[in-house]
Amino acid sequence: MSNRPMPMHGGPKGMPGGAGMPVRKLDKRTLKRLLSYMKNYKGTLVLVTVCILLSSVAGAISIPFQTYYSASKAAINSYTMALANEVKPFGIQVCCVQPGDIRTGFTAARQKSQLGDDVYGGRISRSVAGMEHDEQTGMAPETAGAYIASVATRRSVKPLRSIGLQDKFFCVLAKLLPVRTLNWLVGKIYAK
Repeated sequence: MSNRPMPMHGGPKGMPGGAGMPVRKLDKRTLKRLLSYMKNYKGTLVLVTVCILLSSVAGAISIPFQTYYSASKAAINSYTMALANEVKPFGIQVCCVQPGDIRTGFTAARQKSQLGDDVYGGRISRSVAGMEHDEQTGMAPETAGAYIASVATRRSVKPLRSIGLQDKFFCVLAKLLPVRTLNWLVGKIYAK
């Protein structure tokens, strides 16, 4: 979340992290309170108000054997689009940043199960190994963080943004290709 500039007297009471600080966990009630706060300052102390949500390129391009992850990220993308239209009259912009593979501790912390891999002829383990390689050779977290911070300081934001040239390319490709072709291509990459 980013509010620029913020009122000098501090942020809304009870908001995690205080005004202008990153909110690590954002539940429905907290978002509602934050949007209410942002709406009340429209045209006064807050010049530009941007609400940033995080999703994944997997929300735009569904990844095999990551079904629930892809579905949850697609839901965040859809939520962002709807919310952006809802709060636009109050001067609030909503942007969902969709990072791709980022080198974090996520890969090492993944709990894997071989359950069902035999049914798929080893496709699950091959797929996960490819994903792990992509994650381990992905973008530095500092680069992703700097990009998100730069989005938060823009005067105007698009509802959906991808990080990095490769991820932007794939998200554009997902919009241009017929769904059947896109699904075939993703299957060739991740479901071999």
